[in-house]
Amino acid sequence: MKILSFWIENELFGIDIECVKEINRKVEYTIVQRAPKNIVGLFNMRGQIVTIFNLADFFGYSNKKLKDKVTCIILKSEIGSPNQKGFIIDKSGDVIDVKENVCEKPPANVNSYEAKYIHTIVRLKNNLLRVIKADLIFE
Repeated sequence: MKILSFWIENELFGIDIECVKEINRKVEYTIVQRAPKNIVGLFNMRGQIVTIFNLADFFGYSNKKLKDKVTCIILKSEIGSPNQKGFIIDKSGDVIDVKENVCEKPPANVNSYEAKYIHTIVRLKNNLLRVIKADLIFE
């Protein structure tokens, strides 16, 4: 499986590349008043409205300051669905080819935020890669 890695608060995360439509840098978004805390805002991507989520909130980094222009990973939408979704990252990483035999279940001591949204853990040479379950985050 191929995983797109990215960084949030100096932590390495990843998502199955099959779920990713594109990465957009320097996105200018519009804040949505009274939206749930984890929704940052909306932006127009070539005529389509994309809802931008603050993934850091899902993992308990609630004090994260957001910039005016952010980097986002935009996900592929479900077939026939007009809804576009994406989430803010600090910076993108590499596409990593991960073999199933190096994947581990998240340990029991991860915090409750991570336990719900982390699909698997991959031990890399110098880091741990937390692979998220995109479908659960955006239910």
